[in-house]
Amino acid sequence: MFGRMGRDASSLLGVEITPPFIRLVRLCRRRGRYQLQGWALEPLPKSAMHNGWIAEPEQVGAVLREAFVRCTGQGQRGAVALPGGLLIEKILSLPGDLEDRLIDERLSRDVGEFVPFALEDAAIEFQSIGPRPGNPLHQLVVVAVCHLALLDALQASAECAGLFICAVEPDAHALRRAVQAGGVQEAMLLQLEAGALVIHEFAAEPVAPRREVLLYECQGIVQEVVAAVDNYLLSSPGRALPGQVLLAGGGAHDQSFAAQLEQRLGIEVRHVDPFQSLIPAPGLDKLPSMEQAKYLAVACGLAMREGGRCLN
Repeated sequence: MFGRMGRDASSLLGVEITPPFIRLVRLCRRRGRYQLQGWALEPLPKSAMHNGWIAEPEQVGAVLREAFVRCTGQGQRGAVALPGGLLIEKILSLPGDLEDRLIDERLSRDVGEFVPFALEDAAIEFQSIGPRPGNPLHQLVVVAVCHLALLDALQASAECAGLFICAVEPDAHALRRAVQAGGVQEAMLLQLEAGALVIHEFAAEPVAPRREVLLYECQGIVQEVVAAVDNYLLSSPGRALPGQVLLAGGGAHDQSFAAQLEQRLGIEVRHVDPFQSLIPAPGLDKLPSMEQAKYLAVACGLAMREGGRCLN
């Protein structure tokens, strides 16, 4: 959402800008299978980011240029992840005969009911996902809204780096795409970064359940994560236990952490490896290590996108 991409997935970079690294993955598709052309993890200065997003576009742009140098391949067309906590997603029911232009006009008025800032400061994107079940005269539309200032900062960084942005997508969508490419269809996904845990569920709905929990690690990271998962499961009586739990993100720790969670939760726990079904492109010696891969799932999912045009 927030942009539609070009048809040639082989020329696309997946870019996630989340401390402590810019994470970048380049893929190409050959005979229906993805090949990894390159990746990069480039450290971000603390001063470059504030509240989870870009504070100093020139600093971020400079780091992004360095990431390009470390990532093989040509072309600088990219899909960029926006942290889910910085946007609002809703599924709305609208008359089925509304065309895109009329939907756009209607949403420009209606989103004011759930957006906590002025509409002139809102970036709005939508996608029709088909007829409403039980009411074919209406269609379901997924709406994503964020503050324009977030995209302005991203655009300024991209210009500094020479990146052409072809899509901006909620990080949860890209993460789910990367995990599903590995054959997983149902699981609870724990995305851990510094000081925060995001709990995702795989669901048939386009907007899957999501909860973000701050982690203080005063009682130990394992205990805090177990408590967060227990509270999440208990918040909806009758919710079925997930068949497995997947770990992703820079804070996902090592195998001993996964083993401790599995023992405490009583559910299979393992790390996400977005590269397990990929092969290195010619000239690339090897795939990322497990330690590197845990940072790269979102960027990998972005690089798997297909379809549309560049924004700039």
